[in-house]
Amino acid sequence: MSSPGSPLKILIVTQFYYPDVTACAFRMQETANLLAKMGCEVHIVAGEPHKGQIAGEQVDDGKLKVSRVKLIKYAGRGKWNYIAHYLSFMFAAIKSARRHPGQFDVIWASSPPLFTGIAGLVISRFKKAKLCLDIRDIWPESAVVAGQIKADSMLFKCAKLVEHVLYRAADQITCVARPMAEYIEKLSGGRKPTIIYNAIPEKMVAEKALPADTCPEVLNILYIGNMGYCQNLGLVVEAARILASENETRINFQLVGNGIEKPLIESAVRDAGLKNVEIMGLVSKEMAISMIRNAHALMLHLKDDGTMDKTIPSKVFDYMAGGRPILYGLKGEACDILRSVSGNLYYDPSDPAQLAAQARYLLKNYAELADSAVGNLTEVRANFLREGMAKKLLRVFESMTGKNQEWKNLLNPIDK
Repeated sequence: MSSPGSPLKILIVTQFYYPDVTACAFRMQETANLLAKMGCEVHIVAGEPHKGQIAGEQVDDGKLKVSRVKLIKYAGRGKWNYIAHYLSFMFAAIKSARRHPGQFDVIWASSPPLFTGIAGLVISRFKKAKLCLDIRDIWPESAVVAGQIKADSMLFKCAKLVEHVLYRAADQITCVARPMAEYIEKLSGGRKPTIIYNAIPEKMVAEKALPADTCPEVLNILYIGNMGYCQNLGLVVEAARILASENETRINFQLVGNGIEKPLIESAVRDAGLKNVEIMGLVSKEMAISMIRNAHALMLHLKDDGTMDKTIPSKVFDYMAGGRPILYGLKGEACDILRSVSGNLYYDPSDPAQLAAQARYLLKNYAELADSAVGNLTEVRANFLREGMAKKLLRVFESMTGKNQEWKNLLNPIDK
């Protein structure tokens, strides 16, 4: 452990990191930079870029000490390729951590996959550091939802055992939603995790929403993010098919991003001859925020299986920063947050007819709903800024180590 008066020394272990385009990559890089601004010495062990990079983007780690390790590529070739991909990071991360000099105060290891937590546990032992386990999704259940492993398999049972051990071995746990914290508390024998919401950097939140086109000739409803199995974007294709069959030409769905389901979605749109679905590729987070702010409305949902209800998609906060109406098919705390703003509209995430109906309602009442939806911007500024979450995380690390970070007041956003 660092000597008294020296900066708090933190090692972040994460498979996904900038320039990957994932919620985890943004969470870890933005938080690492904020911790460094508050005077901490921050090191990162991460996987090599492997998840949706923007072509031509230059990597700049600034003052952070980042080691990127090689991985066995995952190419959707079955569960053993999937497991080998994750195991390759676990072993490489442990080996790489030895190259980061000296001891650490805290290891912050982010899961899923849980193999990252195993790496964090091993590293914390030989680095003589406290382990803070960061849980972003309930794994292995989320892997079952994504179709990567089966719930009745030996692999699933082994993963549940690992989950049980890690929750008890960690010195502290952070997670991203209240239902997730309640689940972990039960499984870990009463330990209460600290909720560090995904949030959004203050610089990406405008002072006010852009003026809304209160009577659009064509209502553009934007989805931007991962196009995976859990996102169930086939529901959008079915809703678009319903609207097309009714000759509703004033509603257009825009899908932006990448993922394993994207070719299937493109094929379904093409086979149905739909003109009301537009599909585009990856964009940077800065461009994504600009598109969100300029859209008429936004849309997101997750596969309705009970597991996804325990998390909050990071897109919730990105969307809210746009100050636009949000169509959402979410349950749990994410639903509670979006329902608190009257300009947002809920639909059943398993019913494309409801999505189509809410899109029609939005078109008919757009001026009123757009005016109410400005509340999204107010809510995210008040409660879900990344800077506030970084301060909260630093307090967790201080309580774990008994060490106060002298320079933490260098950061001056809203402290939540």
